[in-house]
Amino acid sequence: MRYSSEPGDPGLDDRIPQPRGLGVKVFNVQGEMFEIGKDYPTQDIEFNSAPAIELADAKTTREIFELRTKYGGDKKELYRHLEARNDTDLQKARDQVPNKHLESTRQYSQTAYRFGDYVIKYCLVPSSETQKKREDTVNPDSHPDHILSDWLKEFHSDNEAEYLFQVQFCENLEEQPVEYAGTPWDEEKYPWQTVAKVVIPKQDSFISVRKAFWEDHMRLDPWHGLKSLQPLGSPNRLRRVVYPASSALRRQTNGRREINLTSIDQIPDGGFIDA
Repeated sequence: MRYSSEPGDPGLDDRIPQPRGLGVKVFNVQGEMFEIGKDYPTQDIEFNSAPAIELADAKTTREIFELRTKYGGDKKELYRHLEARNDTDLQKARDQVPNKHLESTRQYSQTAYRFGDYVIKYCLVPSSETQKKREDTVNPDSHPDHILSDWLKEFHSDNEAEYLFQVQFCENLEEQPVEYAGTPWDEEKYPWQTVAKVVIPKQDSFISVRKAFWEDHMRLDPWHGLKSLQPLGSPNRLRRVVYPASSALRRQTNGRREINLTSIDQIPDGGFIDA
């Protein structure tokens, strides 16, 4: 399990509000897998603190990346172009998410997935009393640029973390779009239902060699997993192509190789990692 800032720009420190991600790799998964991960019995699960993804379909993704590439260094000019779009609120929402304790932040799938014979979105809801009480928000004037990491390390060293794994069933495609992922499903009309509880024992959550191993050698891919949990919609079809290509380019640039694991015991706690 790994918390992250999205989009991973090292220039965006913890004091700058942005969507935050959470990635989970589940081991010893049994069942029919997609071809890309059939030799590795794992289920990769992605979450994001924003309930909807602004890269809502292939067309939108291309348009937004063109704008970010051209105006990424000039927020005023970027916003001028975003405000000319029909989905202005969706595109600007990423800069308005609460900047708070990650261990107390609700996380969403954003996109739809199969759930056996059903179609769902899923989320993780912090459920321990300790997590619920940690509502501090980041103060850019008084907190250091690594405050979220500091809060995470302190929390996980002293507390268990508990999350409710909830699903939201698709019952009406007109009101709950699957192909376009920029519209959250109405929570009152289609309520979240708890199907599992995730408990994380207290631990040292910032072992440097583990952090480096994940960043240099591992990757999460929603297409690494069961066919019964198939990713759905335009953004997930993009991920099927973009994720492997992006990972390969990053590792080629950094001189690292991808390592696919079959057991959590293969993740090192210390020592030297062969590139």
